[in-house]
Amino acid sequence: MALRLSGPRLRASVLPIVMAISIVLLISLLGFMSLWEQERLHFIRTQRILQAQANVRSAVALYCRYPNSKQLLSADGYLLCDTMPASRVFLRRTSWGLYELLHVATEDSLGRACILMGCEPVASRTLYYADNRMSVILSGRTELHGTLYLPRNGVAYGRMETAFYQGADIPRTCIRQSRAELPEMGNSIESRIDSLFVYAGVLQAPDHPVDLSKSFLGEAHVVTCINETDIANCLMRGHIVFRGDELRIDSTSKIEHLLVVARKIVVDSGARITAQLFARDTVIMEARSRLEYPSGIWSEGYVELKDQAKVNGYVVVKNKDEELLRSSSRVCYYQARTARVRGLLRVEGFAQVQGIISGYAVLQQANYCSPRGYYKNMLYDCTLLENPITVMPVDCGVGLTYRREITRLK
Repeated sequence: MALRLSGPRLRASVLPIVMAISIVLLISLLGFMSLWEQERLHFIRTQRILQAQANVRSAVALYCRYPNSKQLLSADGYLLCDTMPASRVFLRRTSWGLYELLHVATEDSLGRACILMGCEPVASRTLYYADNRMSVILSGRTELHGTLYLPRNGVAYGRMETAFYQGADIPRTCIRQSRAELPEMGNSIESRIDSLFVYAGVLQAPDHPVDLSKSFLGEAHVVTCINETDIANCLMRGHIVFRGDELRIDSTSKIEHLLVVARKIVVDSGARITAQLFARDTVIMEARSRLEYPSGIWSEGYVELKDQAKVNGYVVVKNKDEELLRSSSRVCYYQARTARVRGLLRVEGFAQVQGIISGYAVLQQANYCSPRGYYKNMLYDCTLLENPITVMPVDCGVGLTYRREITRLK
């Protein structure tokens, strides 16, 4: 007798369909799990990168407050947090002109930065005038703000020909007494500057300058020298030292963060560059030329800023000629009435200062030469303003220890 089953019956084709649907669901689940795992790994890596960047910022903040710490600059690195081995950072400091290059890297190399550093300014200080036992004579439209370090005889209000002093009286609370000598510069600064003029390892450029670019993250920098005196129609940026004998920088050139080293440098009218200029003899800023921040001028002879010329960074005239320093008729620094300096102005020698100085002026002696006469210890049509923004160069006798970040370089 045959056994018959009652109830609903399934077709044989249903089983493959169920298996196919199950496989599709499993594959979909596996895909979702894979996407979730990738998202998790991406999140973990992002957090590691963010943590590495935070460690870099922390290291920079520590360096700004403790720039001379041997532990912070140790070759073995510095551990930011004792309970986090991954928080070890490595800091390396080099000089770039009168500024500093701070290289920061985390142990896993996820965080790296190259930062241009300088000294944090003290905005209240605007003038240091060496004590020569004479008064500083103010005439014309002269305005002095901030704290002034002046000779023991202070200031006197006079005139230049028929131009009497038109400003307000200087409050006694704003005056401090200066010393006979200017504040000393760092011991290593002269050797650093002298090394820039050494032609060892020079890379000869072609007859006409071409586009040059060098990353600041690399160890070595490119050193170039050309025979021509004109730098025109070229683009140069980065870790480059540009050398020559007598150079003229044309307004068609685009220069960013270079060191320009020569015996004489002329920045042509209308030029706008970012560079630090170092000259054995002379630097001339033609009318309407401009050095963008952070830039600077170092000269061992003479600096001239013509009408509407602007320097954003520093101007240092360190004259080594004793005869020139003793001569009262030779001017080491000339600034036109419409010129402007933002940052540090330091002149060892006689200076004719007009226009605006927004920052800190360190002067050995200011004289004014007119077509009709010579006026000693006179500031005529000169404005000194407080400047809490522009960072000062390092080891230039400004008496500052703390550092501040200027810009991050590539």
